[in-house]
Amino acid sequence: MVYGVHTSVSATLGLANLPADLELSSARGLWATALPRLRGELGPDAFRAWIEPLRLIAIDTASVTFGAPNGYAVARLTTDYLHRLQARWSSLDPAGRRVRLVVADAEALASDDVIADEDLELAQELAVAEAAQDPVELSGSAKTFSNYEVGEANRVAVAIARGLAEGPGTGDLVFFHGLHGVGKTHLLEAVTTRLRETAPKKRVLLLTAQRFLNEFQSALRDRETGPFKAALRGADVLLIDDLQLICGKSATQDEFFQTLDDLISRGRTVVCTADVAIDGLQGLNSRMRCVLQGGFIAKINEPDFELRRAIAKRKTSELNARRGGFVLPDEGIDLIAARITGTGRAVEGAIKQVFAASALIGREASMEVIVEALSGNWSPPEKSVPVETIKRRVAAFYDMTLEDLVSQRRHRAVARPRQVAMYFCKRLTRRSFPDIGQRFGGRDHTTVMHAVKRIEELAALDVTFAAELQEIGRKITE
Repeated sequence: MVYGVHTSVSATLGLANLPADLELSSARGLWATALPRLRGELGPDAFRAWIEPLRLIAIDTASVTFGAPNGYAVARLTTDYLHRLQARWSSLDPAGRRVRLVVADAEALASDDVIADEDLELAQELAVAEAAQDPVELSGSAKTFSNYEVGEANRVAVAIARGLAEGPGTGDLVFFHGLHGVGKTHLLEAVTTRLRETAPKKRVLLLTAQRFLNEFQSALRDRETGPFKAALRGADVLLIDDLQLICGKSATQDEFFQTLDDLISRGRTVVCTADVAIDGLQGLNSRMRCVLQGGFIAKINEPDFELRRAIAKRKTSELNARRGGFVLPDEGIDLIAARITGTGRAVEGAIKQVFAASALIGREASMEVIVEALSGNWSPPEKSVPVETIKRRVAAFYDMTLEDLVSQRRHRAVARPRQVAMYFCKRLTRRSFPDIGQRFGGRDHTTVMHAVKRIEELAALDVTFAAELQEIGRKITE
């Protein structure tokens, strides 16, 4: 039902003395104006999933009512997007009507009052042009496969994810696990983005386990579990991030199990992530554990030196594209990759620190600026350690001569100590890879890079060797 509009409000909007159906039609014209701006604010994926299905179905003097497909959509829109809808509508409607969201029937949702794609694209360009004047945003670029750096730490997980995004879809269950910050969420978003490009008719739903928990509890409280279940079980691909957040919550876990079981039995795809392996999920019930263990399981490890370097270069390039003039010297990239261990997020954070200390205030990102910006991210030795000191003390530890250490001999008894010495030269000095290579018999910089990577790998796999490295480090810095 469409209610009458107050005369003064009608005059303001140019709706006076018009039949009720034209009043609604004119209001839909305002909505058509708002749509491209909303797409610019929210991004194409969120817009397509939540805003595009809405239809303006009623208007009165106090409110404008939009119809959504089901109760779950109304709950999600109310939680995440109602404030944006209200702000955008208020900017166009001087009457200040309140935006209302209701569940609409199929007939109301089937109306053709949608803005043409070409108009959306034109208005989107205008919105982007306006946004170009805003301060630089440091939150990161859209997460896709094209900007996800691949290395030994994540190669298997990426291959599985690509298969999900580009394959025919065969009802797979996938479980990715790894420390917070290694790229699990990025991988889920990359799968989502790719599926929406290649299979736009597929219903793809990505949400955190915390949101699953919150919305399930809201559905229970409002006695709307039916729409909640229908929305989730209607997905062709369901992606749940941070599964550990619902472990131990029996009712929510049971509901998720029923959802998972229903989707898999009908050939749908479910992807989950967690910070720990399945056996480490405290509070996970036996049914869930059994189902998860039957799927594809891939661990995403912390990046090695080579992958950290690739991530650092990628993030530098992204920030330079958004604010020109941000270029790091190769030795600066090397230093960050060598000193900032841990996750890819730690490397990204380090790059942003350097960016803030250089490009944002008009300074060149020199080695001095890099070291100054990241001084709190590592604990450098109290005094500078000369390369010659490192070479002498490593040679002494392995009971060999300096001549052998820098020689061309490749026997393991000589090559491994040489790699250890190169590793410590990179960790304990500011020397670049080419410089270190020259100090070890004129070797190429790639040899030094391989040495650092190899020593990191061995230390991660062999506890005895890791303890040996610690002992050598103490002797070098004492």
